[in-house]
Amino acid sequence: MVNLPTPLIILLAFVLDLLFADPQVRWHPVRVIGQVAEFFCRFFYSLGRLGGLLTLLFTSIVFVGGVSFTVRLFPPLEILWLYFFIAPTSLQKEVLKVAEALQENISLARKRLSFLVGRETKNLDTSQCVRAAVETLAENFTDALVGPLFWYMVGGIYGVAFYKVCETLDSMYGYKTKKWLRFGYFSAKFDDILNFLPARLAGLFIVLASGLTGQNLWRAFRTMLADAHKHDSPNSGYTEAAMAGALGIELGGPVVYQGQFFEKERFGKPLREREVSDIFLAGKIIRLATFLIVATIVFLEVFLWKLGYPNLIELIMNELKGALIT
Repeated sequence: MVNLPTPLIILLAFVLDLLFADPQVRWHPVRVIGQVAEFFCRFFYSLGRLGGLLTLLFTSIVFVGGVSFTVRLFPPLEILWLYFFIAPTSLQKEVLKVAEALQENISLARKRLSFLVGRETKNLDTSQCVRAAVETLAENFTDALVGPLFWYMVGGIYGVAFYKVCETLDSMYGYKTKKWLRFGYFSAKFDDILNFLPARLAGLFIVLASGLTGQNLWRAFRTMLADAHKHDSPNSGYTEAAMAGALGIELGGPVVYQGQFFEKERFGKPLREREVSDIFLAGKIIRLATFLIVATIVFLEVFLWKLGYPNLIELIMNELKGALIT
């Protein structure tokens, strides 16, 4: 069976996401990853960091192996896999539901927000809910779209499958709490490494989209450069700082995770108070950034496809092979 061109696979996966968003089904790949990880966690948790590494390794072998088997058996399934690995539409819809609830019922907004963030939301006021919603929208732009598409371009469906394993295990175990600090160490580190370039790319596209939506592009860019390093994550600060600068508000500050208080750095200057409308504006910026990044990746994939390579790794390996032969 003839493999479909990678640019077409990306476009079809993106169209499926636009039409159906991220389906909440029991056999969703992310849930499968979580179930496999929990199975291995039961055996390896007591080993601390080594146990976390073994859980990541065996989960990757099982999941990426399963993806490989199905795609080799029926190549068009690659479209479906990539569709499940991206989730920009659901991210935007769920965050906007928080904004809509904030206009009427803050209790409902807190509940909806609790499904999206790891922090405790039961005592947040309106401004803090806005902050959390904008932060998760900006931060997850990388995880929901830019990271998956970047690693698909680099390593094909196997590259994005491994990325999704690392991202999922980081969301499960990558907390700096007593329970998970050691076990989640390698999941968090691998997630940081894999998101190093995608996060910076995502930040730049937020900056570009902010300018095209009438916001202050240069303020967004300057804030990203000045404040991104303040984040306790080496990556998340780029998208959050860019969004803070674009909106002219302050993000970051204190949060409570699993009953523990953490004082986090702040991003952007508080040129005004945060408002519910900031969530809608952030959503507008992310929507445009989404189309821009998809168009860019598709263009690059067309270039690779014209050269006869399914991904960047194939191109690099071929060039290295040619250099060694000569």
